[in-house]
Amino acid sequence: MNRFDFVAIDFETASNRYDSACSIGIAAVQNGEIVDTFYSLIQPHDLNFNAKNIEINGITADMVKESPSLDDLWLSEICRFFGPYLVVAHNAYFDMSVLNQSLYYYNSPNFKYVDSVSIARDYVPGTKSLQHCAEYLGIDMGQHHNALDDAITCAHIVLKCLDISGLNNIGQFCFSKENIKINHFFDLDTQETYQIHGKSKPQRKYYQKISVKDITPKATEFDETHPLYQKCIVFTGQLSIDRKKAMQYAVDVGATVKSNISKKVHFLVVGEKEPEFVDENGLSRKEAYAKELNESGKANIQIISENEFIVLIKQEALI
Repeated sequence: MNRFDFVAIDFETASNRYDSACSIGIAAVQNGEIVDTFYSLIQPHDLNFNAKNIEINGITADMVKESPSLDDLWLSEICRFFGPYLVVAHNAYFDMSVLNQSLYYYNSPNFKYVDSVSIARDYVPGTKSLQHCAEYLGIDMGQHHNALDDAITCAHIVLKCLDISGLNNIGQFCFSKENIKINHFFDLDTQETYQIHGKSKPQRKYYQKISVKDITPKATEFDETHPLYQKCIVFTGQLSIDRKKAMQYAVDVGATVKSNISKKVHFLVVGEKEPEFVDENGLSRKEAYAKELNESGKANIQIISENEFIVLIKQEALI
């Protein structure tokens, strides 16, 4: 297995849904050089392409209808880039959310990642867009919004900043900077959609960011007979109560909260769903996957409403 110093990644999407990845670009760096790259178009889970996204990246439904899904690519091509290497992306929340939401059939991988925006902060004045960083640092960025060109540009931005700093080890560089946070992908908590602003790279929809790891129980002892004790819970949709408060309710009775559906989940709590973000059966992505796991016999996920969740919290019977 090759040992990379770091891996830069970029996604383009078909719509404002994070699970609509339509292309991926990866550039792997070793000893200050890009030594491996990967690019592919991706067929999203549905072919609902947004006109604004097509304007941004030039990718249409016809172009990807014969392309593999991200799940197909994961084992055959992509997972080799996600070893013990640091992953870098420009505006990393976006690309990590796309990976998190689009990788449908596999449990989320775990790796460390960092945002190249924070890496460039001390070396590029003004806006930290990919294009401005490349121009300021004298980097030829190829075709902007081509996922591979953007991944290569991201890698070169990092390499240039390392060179200016006098360090050649990205780990040492990150630890030397107070403003750079090394994140764990497993801790990522995402929304299902983002807002699109003009022709720039899509920006995420601005909710109060809730990290699952930040939700800790207030108690040290739990009622082991509580119906949610040691149960794994996932939330989807808009709740009538604050999402963070709902998560707190859960952990305070001994449950754990996760961001994504997997075989280990016991309950999926479903809030109000936006009609434009459900499938033909009226199901959100998380609901559809939970039902698929249940029907295949791989899981036994109880899909409940917010009211049913509150009843369970109060240790009453399911309504």
